[in-house]
Amino acid sequence: MNIFFKAKYQHPSGTYITFQSSWLNEQSAPLFITDFEKTGRFHDISIHDDLGQEWNVKEFKKLMTKTEGEAKNINVLFDASFDKSTRETGLGWIITYDRNGESVTEKSNRFVSGVLTNNEAEYMALYYALEHAINVANGHIQQITCSGDALTVINQLNGEWPSYDENLNKWADRVEKLAADKKMPIVLKHITRSINKGAHKLADQARSNVNIKSQSRTDRDE
Repeated sequence: MNIFFKAKYQHPSGTYITFQSSWLNEQSAPLFITDFEKTGRFHDISIHDDLGQEWNVKEFKKLMTKTEGEAKNINVLFDASFDKSTRETGLGWIITYDRNGESVTEKSNRFVSGVLTNNEAEYMALYYALEHAINVANGHIQQITCSGDALTVINQLNGEWPSYDENLNKWADRVEKLAADKKMPIVLKHITRSINKGAHKLADQARSNVNIKSQSRTDRDE
């Protein structure tokens, strides 16, 4: 979750000015709140997130305590590997997030058959990756960023390209319903194949019946 502050600053002369901070990660928020309170010159401090939610300092501290240990800053990379002749398909995704001061990376893939087109395969990869990411979120409402090199999927879901394919429209509806039902807004970003090679490798491995399910952790400050 990204947040920004609004507050009134009181000059020693007694004059007030109102300011709004730049965006910052929620994990940095306690440092600034502590500093604001130490000065004694900041008043009516409010915290706002990228979902349009707002808290006062007391409410925000309570939220941080409540969500301690939950996955935050969830990002998804997804891709598909489709064989037109056999309709066998591999789906792959990489999910990264922060939890308890650590950066966590989860890698998964899945084999499916009977897929009609490469675009359908890409929609399926996004759907199952998002489903996994929502499970990781564990009910902690937040924005999830999903990135892939499937230009058709990204642009159709972002409303930039029309879709006349009934089957693809069904998958688009499934993706949107999944996010809406779990109240998890998603941001969809197009990236190049070179950036997405990790998810693509997982998809290739799934199509070759090599199942991957792994998790690794590193200290966030490393």
